[in-house]
Amino acid sequence: MHQRSHRAAPLARRLLVVFAAMLLAACAGSASTPLIGSYWNVKQVGEQRFKPLKGGRDAHLRLDAAQKRATGYSGVNSFSGSYESGAASLKFGPIAATRRAGPPPAMAFEAAFFKALEATRSYRIAGENLDLLDAEGRVLARLEALAGL
Repeated sequence: MHQRSHRAAPLARRLLVVFAAMLLAACAGSASTPLIGSYWNVKQVGEQRFKPLKGGRDAHLRLDAAQKRATGYSGVNSFSGSYESGAASLKFGPIAATRRAGPPPAMAFEAAFFKALEATRSYRIAGENLDLLDAEGRVLARLEALAGL
């Protein structure tokens, strides 16, 4: 019995090392979500969490590298505009949007989101999360990458 436990110990250590390596690889992979080209779902603007309209789709943002265009959906209206980005800087140009009307809470969320885009000066990506930051580094909006798009 004693010999068997000595043989099992190296195997358990090897399995632990393999498991730890897999865990580290998974964490490292999630930290590399690119800002440009990813499909970002809007989760929160300020203290307001996004709530889709009944039967509606998620608010989202996408940045196109070739055309330097930001496009997306606010929860009520589609929008687009220019953007400039650097190592950690991000600034949006004027936003043009369709003019659909929605319920007052959805319109208030849209107005807050557009205001957050206008005030964005930098960003931070942690795993699958994107924070849009103002000039002082305060979080204006939190978005989450949608896998597979």
